Amino acid sequence: MWWQVLSVVRGLLCGADGRRELCCMNVNRTRELVEFGQTDAQRRRLCKQGELVAVRHGAWADEASRDPRDRHLQLIAGTVPVLAVGTVLSHVSAGVLHDLPAWDWMLGRVTALHRSAGHGSLRRNLHLRCAPLDPVEVVEVGGYRVTSRERTAVDLACILSYDRAVAVLDAALHAGADLTVIADTLRAARRRHGVATARAAFLFADPRAESVGESISRVRLARVGLPVPNLQLNIYDQFGRWLARTDFGWEDLGVLGEFDGRVKYLGDPAEVAKVVMAEKLREARLRELGWVVVRWSWDDLADPVTLRRRIEAAFRQARPELVRGRVVAA
Repeated sequence: MWWQVLSVVRGLLCGADGRRELCCMNVNRTRELVEFGQTDAQRRRLCKQGELVAVRHGAWADEASRDPRDRHLQLIAGTVPVLAVGTVLSHVSAGVLHDLPAWDWMLGRVTALHRSAGHGSLRRNLHLRCAPLDPVEVVEVGGYRVTSRERTAVDLACILSYDRAVAVLDAALHAGADLTVIADTLRAARRRHGVATARAAFLFADPRAESVGESISRVRLARVGLPVPNLQLNIYDQFGRWLARTDFGWEDLGVLGEFDGRVKYLGDPAEVAKVVMAEKLREARLRELGWVVVRWSWDDLADPVTLRRRIEAAFRQARPELVRGRVVAA
């Protein structure tokens, strides 16, 4: 088919950068399809057959991704060609390209910055802001000009709630964002709306957090007054054999904490069964060493007071003096 051949050609032109090929995906502008020989009638027929999907006005794909982040990448690919020269992807779009956390409700529009005076614009598929942008805050990711990881993290932290801002900053730092650069960016943003939340989140951020669930857990546990846990602990038995790496730990109290997301329990039933069995064996070995293990999920985070009671009960039950082996922080 015309558009499929064109997508392959464009992918080859993108080079070996896998992320750029993902961003290009199978998205083509109407002009490109017409130049390649496709007629309006053919395009209408393909749409009716479900073989061509509108990404946005003037941009088409041979299929719509089921994943919201991938759909946003398709939207980026269909929108960037119509942006004015000098426009830089920012906020949510830059965050997706930097692999920072995003929530589905954020992904319906491409977000971008233009270094000019004005108030920006909000359209169906595009949120364009006008704001100062230092040249060092612009990088290339997957063939697109985007705000740097540090600037993107600050931009997102200024528009999100505190717990989600923590998750974004945790992820940025975990991915290698420069702590000093983020601090300088926040200092320069002293008059921006939302900067107070971003600063508070930055003070709480920790590069050791490895998922959004872990980040939100840290916020909820702190809000209900629990002792600050250590993160990413490697547990060894009394013979020096490594057993597990846990999300949270209160070593002096003999308690380990684990956040259970749903991703590892999705997929082929046989593989899921293996994961569940491995988790049970792992936890049994930790308990044999004297640890008390508390697990929680997203549903538990919705009721942090009850979660606090469960963890406090574990503190009372634990006998840290009987724990064998050793702990090494990651």
